[in-house]
Amino acid sequence: MQSNHTDKKILFVDDELQILKSLTRLFMDTDYELFTADSGKAALAILAKEQIDLVITDMRMPVMDGFELLQKIQETHPHVLRIILSGYSEKNTILNALQKNLAKLYIMKPWDNNALLQVVNQIFETENILCDDNLIKLIHNTDDLPTVKNSYHQIMNLFDNNADVGKIASVIEKDPAIATKLLHIINSAFYEVKTGNIKQTIAFLGLSTTKNIVLATSIVDSFSRKDMYAAYLEIIWNHAFICSQILNIIYKNLLDKKLSEIESSAGLLHNIGMALFFKIFPEKYIEIFRNIEKNECDLLKIELDSINVTHQQAGGYLLKWWEIPYPIVEVALYHHTPFATGIINHELIYAVNIAQHYANTFVGNQLSDTLDPNVFDALGIRQSQLEEALLLVSNKFY
Repeated sequence: MQSNHTDKKILFVDDELQILKSLTRLFMDTDYELFTADSGKAALAILAKEQIDLVITDMRMPVMDGFELLQKIQETHPHVLRIILSGYSEKNTILNALQKNLAKLYIMKPWDNNALLQVVNQIFETENILCDDNLIKLIHNTDDLPTVKNSYHQIMNLFDNNADVGKIASVIEKDPAIATKLLHIINSAFYEVKTGNIKQTIAFLGLSTTKNIVLATSIVDSFSRKDMYAAYLEIIWNHAFICSQILNIIYKNLLDKKLSEIESSAGLLHNIGMALFFKIFPEKYIEIFRNIEKNECDLLKIELDSINVTHQQAGGYLLKWWEIPYPIVEVALYHHTPFATGIINHELIYAVNIAQHYANTFVGNQLSDTLDPNVFDALGIRQSQLEEALLLVSNKFY
């Protein structure tokens, strides 16, 4: 499989020389420049000398294991892409690394040669989209690029360190925006719970859901406005919340699965690029929406014509910058184009494409959406199944 990335350098790290030889043989016919290291120390030495683009590392290694190596690379070479290639026995360590965004994804040993080659090509394809000249120009010309507030990091540290619910609640109570949003959600028709107590709210929602709402609220709050455009941000938030609930219904009721911890914020954050556009040029973006309503035009095309960048690109860039896990970056970047060639997390993006469409119907079709009817077949589900499931809970979305 030939690649189109002639200037990319890949570093393989594994303490087993036979594994390194196998990986070198596999990528020998590609255009990538290859490097190998049999230890974390050797890998860091190569990184200090070469402009490495991607590191693919094992987790179980002596002296410096893969987790520690990924931490050091994140600290000293944050722009280097990182993939874990390891065995099932390291599952908990791998999950921890993904949650901390130390790696974009993991591939289990023994790997499928074609799949590994494809994943590497897809990662570079996505990276090229996020490095688009027009996108970089837009970001650099934005004077007040949103940042996630400090309270978010404090709360996330409590979750990561398994703090008790009382401690988490006491910190959340000090942030009015997060506390208000949690209480608003728990007292909504969807949950049918009446409480003004944050600790009870966390108990009802569960730690995972609470964590995702804290994340989304912190991000959305960074776009906050006090003018006439604030209503549009509220529409985006309502749409995101409903999308998240529908996404859970798709997984639980139709796919008979549970969203992983890493994927669980996908519905809440998929449209974050729209929030950015409403913040930095609200008048122009509202005009775009009016044109779509009048002419039923394609949103992505109008964005490219008017801004030179799509909200998908902007959202993917922001989430990557904020070090949100890679599956969520992909969702932001591809939720309107679920069959794009650069996608790795296909199932998740198919499901979000469906969820965002139906969420839009529940907010009065106030946001533009694109449903690809082929995603139902791709997921192995019937559209009528989903609509029957949504009919049972539709009153909770209004």
